[in-house]
Amino acid sequence: MDHNLTLLRLSSALAAHAASRQTVVTENIAHADTPGYKARDLPGFAETLAAGPGFAARATRPGHLEFGAPAHGAEPVETAAFGAESPNGNSVSLEDQMVRSAEIRQSHDLALGVYRKTMDILRTSIGKAR
Repeated sequence: MDHNLTLLRLSSALAAHAASRQTVVTENIAHADTPGYKARDLPGFAETLAAGPGFAARATRPGHLEFGAPAHGAEPVETAAFGAESPNGNSVSLEDQMVRSAEIRQSHDLALGVYRKTMDILRTSIGKAR
């Protein structure tokens, strides 16, 4: 049972990371015409998960993989597509930001799908199927 709760925490952390990353991408788009603004992004969820202390899955047999940390607390870093910098020093590429936004949407949808299916399994296990 604990494994399902760990999966819920992991999917929740992925959804929170996607929301935080979308906020950063939205700020980039809002500053697309601001002279000297540098595009930023959060590190990937896998990097954030492996970087810090956090929950660890309980290994019940040899060969189980351990998890790292939740995605909270990641700091945005400057990042820009190759050749995106304009003469006024702005490094926001709207095309690049739209691609990042689509990737974020996929991550968020994945997190919600895993969360939903895990909840379905938990409901079924206690006899309260939809």
